[in-house]
This record gives sequence, structure tokens and C-alpha cells, in this order.
Amino acid sequence: MVEVWFFDRVLATIQKYQMLEKGDKILVAVSGGPDSVALLHFLKQIELLYNLELHVFHLNHEIRGKEAAKDAQFVAGFASKVGVSATLMSFNVPLLAEREKLSLEEAAREARYNLMDEVAAKFVADKIALGHHANDQVETFLMRLIRGAGLEGLGSIAPVRDSYIRPFIEITKEDILRYIEDNGLEYRIDASNEDLSILRNKIRHELIPLLAEYNPQFEGSVLKTIEIVREDQSHLDDITTGIFDSLADAGDGFVRIPIQGLIAQSTSLRRRLARKCIKWVKSDLHGIEFKHVEAILNSLETVPIQFELELPGKIIVFTEYEQLVFAKKELFEPALLEETRLKIPGITVAAPLGIVIEADYVSPRELEFERNGRVAHLDADKIPGELTVRSRKPGDSFKPFGMTGEKKLQDFFVDEKVPRRERNSVPIVGVGNKIVWVAGFRIDERYRVTEDTKRVLILRIRD
Repeated sequence: MVEVWFFDRVLATIQKYQMLEKGDKILVAVSGGPDSVALLHFLKQIELLYNLELHVFHLNHEIRGKEAAKDAQFVAGFASKVGVSATLMSFNVPLLAEREKLSLEEAAREARYNLMDEVAAKFVADKIALGHHANDQVETFLMRLIRGAGLEGLGSIAPVRDSYIRPFIEITKEDILRYIEDNGLEYRIDASNEDLSILRNKIRHELIPLLAEYNPQFEGSVLKTIEIVREDQSHLDDITTGIFDSLADAGDGFVRIPIQGLIAQSTSLRRRLARKCIKWVKSDLHGIEFKHVEAILNSLETVPIQFELELPGKIIVFTEYEQLVFAKKELFEPALLEETRLKIPGITVAAPLGIVIEADYVSPRELEFERNGRVAHLDADKIPGELTVRSRKPGDSFKPFGMTGEKKLQDFFVDEKVPRRERNSVPIVGVGNKIVWVAGFRIDERYRVTEDTKRVLILRIRD
């Protein structure tokens, strides 16, 4: 049964943060401990109220051997008992920790969230329910305070984050244990929760009791502080988003923001904007520390402002034409298209570059010049061999139409202000190592149409 006192308090949290909607499919993370057991039991009790469809997720982290196997067996049995289907998984967390140079706690969290997302996608879940409670909030606040954090970190555990919901976030561990007892529920005990070499456990068993000696209401005071921090953080987030939307040019895997527009902001907003740019590109801020953001902002104080930094997660930050660019490093990988013969006349598909090139011959009398970088008019008889299309290569140079001398392709791109992320995608049409046309921009002067031209080759880019 659902105790009225417990029901009212948890339901108030659910409604306050709009955690559930009628007909939601919920993936419930169940470790077998009291918090997750109580969560599954509670959600089962309100299943009809919200017309919920529940599915259990359990992960064996392969850290605790036989005990972990017993946990999985218990969860499977409990899920079956309450009439909920379950997905039980195993993952070698120690191996992940060793490979990625993470602590066991960090590796376990990364594996757990990645696998929950995968199972939620297969189950087509609307929400993922976790059993975090108010005491977890206090512990997390203190952990981040000790390690160093800004307002976002000191906001502790969000009641709702993306598809993750935490219905118990405003009730205490004591409340949960009372609910467990009132309903005669069994649960598993994880002995590693007593391991004082783990910072969270040390805070729980040593630091919090010590602080409570100074203020018996210490945990309640911290929870009020967290609420205030969250409200301030939310307000500043709204301001940051407004500035970001007005300044940033954001696309798939990159953000460009005017340097002067960034410098014009307060230090606080500069930091927030930098973090927002990184998150846009990276999707998260894992591995991003205060020192990384400060390195970016400090670089803006040099004259001239010109730098390039690489951040964790293969993200690069650099200056380009009075803009600060945040981008995935993969956008700047070497050439994407090997030499491909052009069909003349005919159509050539350059799939890696996302274009099609049409080619045809016309007589000079039929020619109507199109002043468009996507169309090239060439003297067919001046082309000494078979035309190909490819991506750029180191050392490329040509003689841009209208110029008397050679120019390096790299310098040409700089003069034309072609963003670095786009340079590998520019089709280069040529013969051997000679460039005939920098497609979309300019032909080589040596292949232009003149009064003596007998045959005109027209090349046209189609998307």
C-alpha cells in the first residue's frame, strides 16, 4: 500500500517539477538497494493514476563478484513479483576505468548512464526514473564544494534533467526506510557503501555527522542553499541563452561567436557562454574543468587575439576572422574525397562532399556566361588531360582568374574567408596536380575562355 504521508510528499514533488504525464513509459533503474526498491514499488502503486507503463533496468558492474550476481537475481525476482518486465545487463566497469583512466565510481556512472539510454531507446521510454533522495543532494553538494565547483555544480542533483526524473529528490533516506518497513519490502545491502576510501561514503559517515554537531539542522540548511543556488543558476542560464542565441552561429558540431561580443560581457557571463559553446559541440561537459574555460578566456586578452586550444573530448577552440570557433576536431580531418574522374559530358557524383558536377561542351556562339562561382566556363582545348575532382591536398596552388601570379590554395581560402571547417569540403577540379577550378569560387586563369576558344567546357555544381 502507499502510505498517505509518503504519497502526498512524493506526488507533490512529481507535480512541482512536472515529472510525469498520463501514458508515460518509464524505465526504472533498480539496483536492489532500498532507494530503488522503494521507487519501483511506489511507481507501481501510482501506475493506474498516471496510466504508466514500467520497465526495470539493472546493471551488474562486475565489481562485487557473487554479491552482484545475487543483486541481479533479487531484482529480477522483485520485478516479476510486482508484475514489471526487466532488462538485466552486465558491464566490465574495472576494464573501462583502466582503459579510460577513470575512478571506479566515474566509470560505473558512465557505463550506467550510457546503457540506460540504450535500453530506454529500445523500450521507447519517455522518462528514466532514478532513486536519488535529499541526503544524496547534501552529499553531492559537499563533494562538489570540496573538489571545487560553480553554481551549476553546487546546484547538486537536478530533480529533472533531460529524460531523467527523480521522484524521491525531496524526501530523506529516513523517509524511504520507513516506507520500506511500512510495506514489508526486502532489499539488498551493498557493502561497498561502507568503504571509507570512497569520498561519498567518507562524507556520509564522517563529515556530515561532524557538521551536524555544529548545526543539528545542517542538512536542511544545505537543502535550502541548494534550492537558492538552483534558482540563481536558472536565472543566469536564461540570460546566457539569450546572449548565445543573439550572438552565436551554431551548427552541427561547431559554434562561432564574435570575439568582441564575448569580450563585452561580464566575466561571469563569458565563462557561462564559453561553457555553453563547449556543451553545444560536445553534448556534455564531462572532462571540462575551470582551467579549460580560463585558458580560453585568458587567450582573449592577448594582442593580437590568435590561438588554438584542444579540449578533452576532441574539441578544438580557435580564432577565425574575428570569431571564436568551438568545433569537433573530426571536422578538420584530412581530405575526404580521393581523385574521381569527371564524366564529360555527363554527371559525376561526389558523395563525400555532398555534391553532383554536371559537365557538357558548347560552342562559343552558344555560351551565355553565368557569373556564379558554382559554374565554370573553361577552354576545353587548353585542358591537357583527364579532369578529376578531389579534396584539397597540402601544397596545392593555382593562378586565380584575373591574377598574374600563382597563389597557394591555403592563402586563397584565407583571402576568401572560407571557414576552416569548410575547406576540406571544397571540390578541387584539376588535371594531375594542376588545379583547373576551385569549385564554388574561381577557375585558374590559364583555362579561361578567350576570343580564340573553339570549344567551351561548362562545369556546374548541383547539390
